[in-house]
Amino acid sequence: MDWSQLFSVAQLANALALASLLTILASGLALIFGLRDVMNFGHGAFYMLGAYAGYSVGKLLGFWAALIVVPLLLAVVGAVFELAVLRPLQKRSHMDVALVTFGLALIIGPAVHKVWGTVPLSVEPPPVLAGSVQLFGTMYPAYRLFLIAVGFGTCLALAGWLKFTRSGMYTRAVSQQPHVARMMGVNTDRLSLLVVCLGIAFAGLAGVLAGPYLSVDPGMGASILISCLIVVVVGGLGSIGGAIAAALVYGFIQVIGTVLFPSLAVLAPYLLLFGVLLWRPQGFGRGRVA
Repeated sequence: MDWSQLFSVAQLANALALASLLTILASGLALIFGLRDVMNFGHGAFYMLGAYAGYSVGKLLGFWAALIVVPLLLAVVGAVFELAVLRPLQKRSHMDVALVTFGLALIIGPAVHKVWGTVPLSVEPPPVLAGSVQLFGTMYPAYRLFLIAVGFGTCLALAGWLKFTRSGMYTRAVSQQPHVARMMGVNTDRLSLLVVCLGIAFAGLAGVLAGPYLSVDPGMGASILISCLIVVVVGGLGSIGGAIAAALVYGFIQVIGTVLFPSLAVLAPYLLLFGVLLWRPQGFGRGRVA
């Protein structure tokens, strides 16, 4: 086996690119779970909606405008999702709410297909990121480096918000001790609206970024939702830091596993999930027990 090929700069960068996309998506999912204590099975559908919206906005206004406009549009969708779905059902069981979010995904999918069709769409990166650059002696696509930078830059911004702002500290407090936070006067309804809007906006951002990196197709939401759920559970339910660490591990396992054992690479994430649930059910971070 050529170990230099396995641990080449290109392979490591590919793992980071995949991890960056998963980190953005999983962070939004972990935020919503941490505050609402319910798994949003519609997150993949919102990601797909963001990718298709990014395709249309990019055609009209360009990629850079789509990178700003689409997350804002998805934040509005998140507000509707919070006010029309999550808040009226907040006294129902977690399973009821999870099933409703799954049903919502089944509605969004056909609606997207009705508007944009079922043929995969190709999204070109902006001209400044269309070529390749030299990375430690290896030519590597510039857009993937941009994806890595945006992904981990977003994570740093999110970590800073959670650590240094009042609303971020309230979010951490409600995620860890919701009843105590309410007794201390935290307005959980207002905070939940903010967090759900932010989480769905992250799904929209990930969708726009995924366009030039992957392809925009009808099955993209379901396929990445499974990966995202694995990342969130392995990282620790509700743990943002754990989700980032799990996304990195997931990316390296997928990319390196494809080189080492191509026929078994698809099983590697599930083996990781099995091992974590068996030996460390709280995940990598300080999450709740899955």
